[in-house]
Amino acid sequence: MRALSDSLSLIPVQFTRRLRKSYRIAPSDFVRSLRIGKVAELLLDTEMTLDQIATCCGYENGLYLSRVFSKNMGVSPSKYREQNRL
Repeated sequence: MRALSDSLSLIPVQFTRRLRKSYRIAPSDFVRSLRIGKVAELLLDTEMTLDQIATCCGYENGLYLSRVFSKNMGVSPSKYREQNRL
């Protein structure tokens, strides 16, 4: 968050307040939703493994990513890939 607030010339508290006011979401939740969106995109558009996707999206490993993805999307990454591929 520090890098984001610095890039906007705001102190972290100001950045957090403005983000919450505009989007009604905590900065960490906002970042997580962006990451999960990218994960979902990569699951559908690539053949990358979960570990590779985790690395690309800022997660430690595929196992942790799987837990976060499942909690947020209500389905495991493999099930998501299987159900949503054309």
